[in-house]
Amino acid sequence: MALGLPQKAAFMPLLIGVPGVILCLWQLVLDLRRPPDRVEAPDGERDGEGRTEVEIFLWLGAFSVALIGFGFVVGGPLVVLAFVRFASGESWQNALLAGAGTFAVVFGVFIWLLELPLFQGLILEAIL
Repeated sequence: MALGLPQKAAFMPLLIGVPGVILCLWQLVLDLRRPPDRVEAPDGERDGEGRTEVEIFLWLGAFSVALIGFGFVVGGPLVVLAFVRFASGESWQNALLAGAGTFAVVFGVFIWLLELPLFQGLILEAIL
């Protein structure tokens, strides 16, 4: 579908889609080559990281709400900071570094380097 768009508009879907498809196919190959696990865990049991599926979906919902409310440049780093600090249990220093790194990548790559306008969020659009 992206190939039918103008060159500049087709660049972003191809930039994300092609590596995504390659990584998905690689993961599929790895999964098919691995022997199946015989032991099944009971429902709701925590995984190795100590998180349940419900917690993961709550974080996914928080990420979605932050992106819709505050946009990619502000909401993304805020949720990464919160996830690293509270869900992963890392120090504030590591959480701040993760949030700053996320901001640097989003701003540096998408806004500065690629000059792509990103969604600003409904709350920030209303304020600004």
